[in-house]
Amino acid sequence: MNERRQFIRHPIDAPIQISPQSDKALEHIALSDIGEGGVAFYTDVTFEKGSALSIKIPHVQPPFEALCVVCWQRKKGDEFEVGVRFLDEGSQFRARMVEQVCHIEEYRKKEQEGGRVLSSEQAACEWIGQFAADFGRV
Repeated sequence: MNERRQFIRHPIDAPIQISPQSDKALEHIALSDIGEGGVAFYTDVTFEKGSALSIKIPHVQPPFEALCVVCWQRKKGDEFEVGVRFLDEGSQFRARMVEQVCHIEEYRKKEQEGGRVLSSEQAACEWIGQFAADFGRV
């Protein structure tokens, strides 16, 4: 756990599906954060370091799916936080896009809570104008 983080992580509140290579899919797993190199999620299932998994984020369009490998796992209360890294560079780029979509949807929901109803396209335009230049910076 003393590994140095290579990529900036961003907290995300989005459900994901995890499919261990030898078992059936675990659905509605809580995504902890997403970054260019991988994701972290919470589950009550333990995974061995080095285990291969398939991750799917079905609520974004197009749905995001990537193969990854477990890098670490930590006990957090009754659950485990599991960190995985993507196995190919294409997945890293697509994860960056998914990350932006999640931030835009979060922005849209906050605006809606404040009484403003925005379409996804309107929210994207506003979010990009306000936050895209600083996206991913520490």
